[in-house]
Amino acid sequence: MNTKYNRILSIFCIAVAAVSCNDGFLDCPPRDEMTDANFWQTEGHIKSVANTFTASLQGKYWLNITEIMADSAPWAVTTAFRTIGAGNYTTETSQINSIWKTAYDNIGKTNYFLNNYNRAVKVSEQVRERYAAEAYFYRAFNYWVLTTYFGDVPYITDELSVESADVYRGRDPKKTVVEAITKDLEDHYKSLPEYIPAASAEYGRVSQCAALALLSRIYLYNEMYAEAVNACERAMANRYYGIYSTDKPESDYMDMFNYTARASRNANNNEILLAYVYNYDLGESARTSHNLSRECWVPNDYARFVPTNSMIEAYLTSDGQIWDPSTANSYEDVFKNRDPRMIQSILPPNTPWEGGECGDINNTDNSIFTYPKLINDKRGCMTYSGYYMRKCVEPSTVKYVGHDDNDIIILRYAEVLLNYIEAKEMLGPISQTDLDNSINLLRKRVGMTPLTLSNIPAGSDIRTEIRRERRVELFFEGHRFFDLIRWKQGELLAQDLLGVNKRWLDQSRLSVDINKDLTWKTKDGEQYLLIETGRQFNPAKHYLFPVPFKQMQLNPNLAPQNPGWN
Repeated sequence: MNTKYNRILSIFCIAVAAVSCNDGFLDCPPRDEMTDANFWQTEGHIKSVANTFTASLQGKYWLNITEIMADSAPWAVTTAFRTIGAGNYTTETSQINSIWKTAYDNIGKTNYFLNNYNRAVKVSEQVRERYAAEAYFYRAFNYWVLTTYFGDVPYITDELSVESADVYRGRDPKKTVVEAITKDLEDHYKSLPEYIPAASAEYGRVSQCAALALLSRIYLYNEMYAEAVNACERAMANRYYGIYSTDKPESDYMDMFNYTARASRNANNNEILLAYVYNYDLGESARTSHNLSRECWVPNDYARFVPTNSMIEAYLTSDGQIWDPSTANSYEDVFKNRDPRMIQSILPPNTPWEGGECGDINNTDNSIFTYPKLINDKRGCMTYSGYYMRKCVEPSTVKYVGHDDNDIIILRYAEVLLNYIEAKEMLGPISQTDLDNSINLLRKRVGMTPLTLSNIPAGSDIRTEIRRERRVELFFEGHRFFDLIRWKQGELLAQDLLGVNKRWLDQSRLSVDINKDLTWKTKDGEQYLLIETGRQFNPAKHYLFPVPFKQMQLNPNLAPQNPGWN
């Protein structure tokens, strides 16, 4: 069996496991008929290879390699990615090598496709170019990941194999890579469908608007602000996509991230541009699922992802002013009169839940959350911060291990609006119309006070508020670590991770002794639950990951190492 046949067989095996909400997305020819001579013949052939590209999005694991490293919703206990976020890693940290290797593995799939798809001469050019545009999209996505984490990286467009000299090439300047991938997207995005309808057989594939959203992200991250605005304006002109709203401000935002409005099943959700789609109902041999909802509300252990105090304090008051922690005198007070997205993202008291016993010894109804559990007695979900996630939790799957098939959102229209207003502000003064066409559309959905140039919160400025809006709206969607790095605010990653304010807890409602059993840190005259200390951020080295030691061993041409890592 030759090498090319092996590669084709491998790709088909992956394609069978490709994610979709319908069987049509998984079409592939019988494996026993595949040979190199007859493979690139039909749309089914090229589509089956294109199906493998979605692995680039990584599904729920994307939150592991992004959110855990940041300061908004880290993993509750020390993990490799939280250690990386704390600046306590080396060139030999295996997870950093994994990021590098995974991206290049995915790039290899797209290169293989792009170097062979035109062999399918029996397939119309329009169809061939549609799938080629998907390949360019995913190649660009992976190079965006690599350049964001590592800076200069080898830009490889050949098939990756030990016979290829390209595999051993040196690193290309980040600017060169960014120019190449943005050109690919600009040149090919119009070969994609204008939109992919929610809940359709094609949902999970790439549309023109998704490609423009990725373009705007890449431009923004690389300080190409005029280009970012232009890409956003083209996406905003799309007739199909917009802000999801059913005129239920108390739940519409939250519902996008649970089963109520997940776009793979709900045809009315036209906000999600691209998601990693799971389907538990496909049957035992084909089903796909994750465990995120249960990880957030583990009924007999500790919650994995936990909101931090800095995230709590990021939400404004309901009238659009900076929240003053000193105005709260109880746990319940923290959630009162705040930006409505707060209680749709972070679990407030007196809310239905499936996390077992809560921390309130006076609560006799385990179906209602009233108080945080601060001890892991295995009878309910313990939290190391004093707070629980609500966003991205589907309550109906919490009781089961690995049954969650909620979509993991990668790109949505809200990000386009936030990319737009940030880039506009970086280019110069913005207008009220700019705010009304971006941030205030997001606030309108939840009934939040609009942001006006004449009513910027006291002690703040418009750039700070645009960045706050991004943090709040895109909370727990994998953006925060990248944002802190590109804003050159790495010092925030060096701060201790803190949880609930001690003064807000009523000892008479808790079984744990808050004075003896918990560790506190004083900040601004108040005591906060200490989650992690010993974090660091050295601006001379930590704005880029090091090139993994293992990769430098395999390819010495990757030298020189990133600054500060020799």
